[in-house]
Amino acid sequence: MVFKVGGDIDAYCTKCRLDTIHVVVALKPGNEGPKRVECKSCGGQHMYHAPKLPSRTEAPSQPAVVNRSAAARNPPPPKPPKPPKPAAAKAALTAPPAGAGAREWLRRMEDLAHQGGTPIRAYSMRETFAAGDPVSHPKFGKGVVLEVIEAKKCAILFEEGRKVLAMGGT
Repeated sequence: MVFKVGGDIDAYCTKCRLDTIHVVVALKPGNEGPKRVECKSCGGQHMYHAPKLPSRTEAPSQPAVVNRSAAARNPPPPKPPKPPKPAAAKAALTAPPAGAGAREWLRRMEDLAHQGGTPIRAYSMRETFAAGDPVSHPKFGKGVVLEVIEAKKCAILFEEGRKVLAMGGT
């Protein structure tokens, strides 16, 4: 195919992010193909990028000259959502009801209020906690340590739910 400076060509516009008609501004040495193009839609100049949609009339290695702008503006319909994985479905079935965490948190906060002697400690990654310790987190609010999972991890029940947080770091 022979290209001319000033000739029209289909190309992918990096500014519009579409296949649009461009004007050839510069050619590669030996007239191998367009080097720089200017978009007729937005006026942006950029290096030539072959159209993203495959050509219907020519081999994909050659630049297309057929206007496919309308096809680029009307993308194919979205893919249907994938079915959930079996593990996720199983976890959803075994999860407690949505309000269960909030009810448990409220019950534990009331128990702490009746005990009265246990001070609420500010949460810090550097601190070490034991099961049953009340904590106050800057983002999640008041909570109670449910369990120590590992030497440096603990599960804390906050009003919005259970969170696994780091502890005892140096």
